[in-house]
Amino acid sequence: MERELGMDELTKRLRRFVLARVANRHDAEDVIQDAYLRVLLYSADNVVESWDRLLFSTARNLAVDSRRRRKAREKGTAQCAVLAAEDWPASDEVVDARQRLNSVQAAIAALPERCREVFLMHRIDGQSYSEIARIRGISVSAVEKHIARACLLIDAKINGEPGRR
Repeated sequence: MERELGMDELTKRLRRFVLARVANRHDAEDVIQDAYLRVLLYSADNVVESWDRLLFSTARNLAVDSRRRRKAREKGTAQCAVLAAEDWPASDEVVDARQRLNSVQAAIAALPERCREVFLMHRIDGQSYSEIARIRGISVSAVEKHIARACLLIDAKINGEPGRR
């Protein structure tokens, strides 16, 4: 099972390739890690003729998925912002709903980065704990802890309680 390129050179090329297709370095590293994992899992049961082609093809598909998820998240956030900013009649109910929406948005934005990403992957993207664990390269237990922590911090922020970090 010889590779066409050395591992260091292959990873450097793959990193440049993926960085050109995703939003940031963090997303690129996630895509690269998941691509390697998928190729290794695939190779356990299949003959791989070209590791490079398979790895780059897998990374390209994962980068597309990453971009779609990010756009869906951004679209949802933008829609919430539009709803919050619309000039609705200022009934008590509407004012209260706007304030709650703003509180939730602020609470989610204040979450630690990894905790926020895991929370959004589950609640916005609809991914299961096991999918998130596989994509992030963490245990299902770690995903559960991130979700629980996010819920506690959001609740504490919304209810004005000092949340622990």
